[in-house]
Amino acid sequence: MSNDVTTPREEYTTMLPSVEKNRAAVGGQRVVRAGGIKYLTPLASMMCETTYANGIAETKSQSSMTTEGRNKYNKYLSNAYFLGATGMTVTGLSGLISAKKPVKNIPASVAYLDKNINGKGQSLRDFSDDAVNEAFTAVWSGILVARPTTPEGASKLDEEQQNLRPKLLHYKFESIINWDYEVINNIEKLSLLVLKESTTKRDGFEVKSVFQYRVLELINGFYAQSLYDEDGELLEAPASVIFNGKPSDEIPFYWIVAATRTKAVIDDLVDCNFEHYNIYADYGSKLHYSSFIIYTENGVTNGASNNMVIGNGVKWNGGEGAEFGVLQPDGNADSHRIALQDTETRMSALLASILKPNTSGAESAEAKSLDKVTQNTVSASVAITVSEAITKGLNFASRTMGGTEDAEFMLNTDYDPTLLNAQLLTSMLAARMSGDMSKQTLYENMQKGDIANPDRTFEDEQALITNEGTGMGDE
Repeated sequence: MSNDVTTPREEYTTMLPSVEKNRAAVGGQRVVRAGGIKYLTPLASMMCETTYANGIAETKSQSSMTTEGRNKYNKYLSNAYFLGATGMTVTGLSGLISAKKPVKNIPASVAYLDKNINGKGQSLRDFSDDAVNEAFTAVWSGILVARPTTPEGASKLDEEQQNLRPKLLHYKFESIINWDYEVINNIEKLSLLVLKESTTKRDGFEVKSVFQYRVLELINGFYAQSLYDEDGELLEAPASVIFNGKPSDEIPFYWIVAATRTKAVIDDLVDCNFEHYNIYADYGSKLHYSSFIIYTENGVTNGASNNMVIGNGVKWNGGEGAEFGVLQPDGNADSHRIALQDTETRMSALLASILKPNTSGAESAEAKSLDKVTQNTVSASVAITVSEAITKGLNFASRTMGGTEDAEFMLNTDYDPTLLNAQLLTSMLAARMSGDMSKQTLYENMQKGDIANPDRTFEDEQALITNEGTGMGDE
């Protein structure tokens, strides 16, 4: 039994390294290189020390890098290249979701949330974008409906001016460290949630970031909060959270789990991306060191330990019987290059289509559409999961404000750019000209194909056409 609020749940501890690896991959080369040996293991030669005694060399292995080994590792690291496939994939898939405006219906009681969802001026659209990016990267995240305690007798104007209204807060994986469920009245409810939050402390002009732990729990069936400092010392004792003058019998926290609790959407791609990184480290080092030739001098006995200056305009003076030579390392790195190409092909199959090499043959529209199936399935799953969490949060917030629970928020799940190709558009135009298709049907299909504005009705489009006329001959 542990009374330490900072103790994370076992599942959190298990998944944390995986999420950190995903974040590094999304962050790209600079973040990965900054991780050093965490993502690029030193070679054995960098972790041994060689000493010479009586002309005999003795090599001892060490558990860490030697000073000389550290210098070699830094060069090894600088020759490694991390291909930004994961970050570009997350950006691309997130872009598919945000390419079209979400369908939304926000109750009047919480209409302010559309422009200021978290009390910090962030719009609902930007809030959902952040949630989508996190859903691709981490195994779980969540949305909490929060509301400061309302002073007794406070008016609606007081609530607005003092920002006392409900707001939605997005918590990333690293913040959700512990939780538990209980069966209450035959319903399984979230009964404990520990959130690790970052806050700031200011001393003059020195601002430091510190952690605090917010505990949300059901006490005697009602929602209460308490707060602890980074050392686990109690700052605020448990107190009921009051919504609209009443305590809540639930913790308004809504999970976002796009894949499973043991695997994020991009895990396989990240693993492949790091495999590529490690292969490239060897490939880059081979190219680097094989570009230098080694000069030799044999047959001298006098002054054998002295090194010569090498360069243009330098004359070598060797002892009697000395022979000079050159060693040229083998620069062939075809095996590494082929391995890199194979890995890139696998990454392509794992949603990084930007890495797929161009083919000489034309790809059919059907093949292109099928190639999008995996992307669409993954993206739609993320979009739906995030949308459901936001909708639940909006409804709870509306209820606490005495409003209706009919909120609707649905992110875009239609991503197929081949829905309306040139051939199909030509056929539909021909059908329209022959009288076999109505203007409205043609316009609706153009909306689906992203040719016409999806937010503009057929009647509005006709009004624009009437107002503009043909435009021919206008100055």
